[in-house]
Amino acid sequence: MAAIRRSLRSLSSYLTISKRLFSSITKPPPLPVLFRSIASLNRPGAVGLNLIRSCVNTSGVTNFTEQPPTDSEPFIPGYDLEHWLIVMHNPGGERATKKQMIDCYVQTLAKVLGSEEEAKKKIYSVSIYPYFGFGCEIDEETSEKLEELPGVLHVLPDSYVDAENKDYGGELYVNGEIVKRSPERQRRVEPLPVSRPFPKI
Repeated sequence: MAAIRRSLRSLSSYLTISKRLFSSITKPPPLPVLFRSIASLNRPGAVGLNLIRSCVNTSGVTNFTEQPPTDSEPFIPGYDLEHWLIVMHNPGGERATKKQMIDCYVQTLAKVLGSEEEAKKKIYSVSIYPYFGFGCEIDEETSEKLEELPGVLHVLPDSYVDAENKDYGGELYVNGEIVKRSPERQRRVEPLPVSRPFPKI
């Protein structure tokens, strides 16, 4: 764990953009391109996309404290190797509906847990934009099994988007149902606003 924390400290100097920013961009960068840039980081230190997501909140203030972390506390809030972000490619196939995508998430996790009912209990968030994926509460050994499944692009340790409410972002998913946040909590996990359109490249 000490080695992981050292790796995270070295990343903090330049990880200043948020995953939520990508949802404000008309044409976000393709996920394979984004992930190739972080692929050199070895698990479990490869916090990747969700580490980026957690660095900046909607007011533009970093979630990192000014005090350096101690060996007894995590560097990134919510980073505990028990909550994982599973990023997928084309869930449900071409032109899949939102429901079909979420069903695919459940079916994917069920392959390593043994049943869809158990998978629904373990999934706590789902996303279909700006990335396809879901958050689930599983141990590290189980997370490694997911890496071998068809359609799974990346398995990354998850971390809070809203540390105060212990919220990992995405759409809240509780026992197989999407649950809406209060307006105040929703604002804390919404994409960063873009003041003007990005120029065409």
